[in-house]
Amino acid sequence: MNAGTVRRLYMAVGILIMMAMTSFTILQTGWRINLTESEPLGLYRMEPMRSDFVIHRGSRVEFCPPDAVTPERFPFYMQGDCPNGGMSMFKTIAGVPGDVIEVSPNGILINHRQLPYSGQMEGSMQFPWVILPHQSGTITLDPHQYWVYGSGARPEQATQSFDSRYWGAIDESRVRERVKTFDVFGRGVRGD
Repeated sequence: MNAGTVRRLYMAVGILIMMAMTSFTILQTGWRINLTESEPLGLYRMEPMRSDFVIHRGSRVEFCPPDAVTPERFPFYMQGDCPNGGMSMFKTIAGVPGDVIEVSPNGILINHRQLPYSGQMEGSMQFPWVILPHQSGTITLDPHQYWVYGSGARPEQATQSFDSRYWGAIDESRVRERVKTFDVFGRGVRGD
């Protein structure tokens, strides 16, 4: 290799190391970069859940889904440190304790109001052989249960979210962090 090629190689390696260090620093200081289509793209300041925090409808949270939701069963779901072996998810709280949730393949009603783009898909678009579980019926959320919903980077992308419509409510104990503040396309917004 000539000197120019070696110099470019060192620069590329240096840039990758700096990117990795920056990502690690961002995560260590409580920030989360959302690049998924489940929620608006942006930079979110997270804070660990505490017993004195109240989770509101519309809050965005990071949580571990139920144990039946595993990377082995759903190959689009990445491995991580949740009890089910998967990665924690980032979604919006759509239903809070006491809410009446009506579930059908055509969509979700919360207290008789339609949740937009909430119909259930037959299977994964990314992995067509994966059949998604379907629920139907009416439930009332218990005192420590929440209904999570991927509101989408754009509203219509909520249709593709893998959330409570496929596996039900989550327990409050599964919520790890909540959003304190976030910045979506240069527009700072306060969380809870």
